[in-house]
Amino acid sequence: MNENKIERQTFTYPLLFRIIFRYGNIVITLLLIIYSIPLAAYLDEKKILIIPLVVTLLIIYFLNKHYLNLYKILPYKIDVDDTKIICSGFFLSKKEIIIQYEDIEYLSGGIFENKLSGVMKVYDGKNGLYIGFYQRMTNSSKLATIILSKVKRKLYDEVLEKLIAKDKKD
Repeated sequence: MNENKIERQTFTYPLLFRIIFRYGNIVITLLLIIYSIPLAAYLDEKKILIIPLVVTLLIIYFLNKHYLNLYKILPYKIDVDDTKIICSGFFLSKKEIIIQYEDIEYLSGGIFENKLSGVMKVYDGKNGLYIGFYQRMTNSSKLATIILSKVKRKLYDEVLEKLIAKDKKD
């Protein structure tokens, strides 16, 4: 029996985080728009209100830009087996992305760079695809371990160097 053989496993987000990652920007954007309306209404009387209004509009812009990027790369269901990663459940899409471990050329963010939080990205160089996942995914550290154990040795060593270099800095 091969010890490195991985049976098919599924990783998903808890319900609360699925809701936050899918609809969080809508709620926050609506609240910020409601906050902006009085600022814009009284702008003629007090010119200083331009500062909080601009800051609020910038927050709305960057928040929604971030969420649009997440919608493209963040699957809500990841299946892994011995040879590939199958990603599905993208926001408003029925697409399914399959990444072979040998096609992975780059790992970044989160655990891959010894950070406590942030999106972890996996780049498939053969097909030019990115997928991402957060530590909030159920058993995300196990998923990261599986990915690291299956990628090319050179990439594994690069990630390991990042982790060791970060530890030496601290």
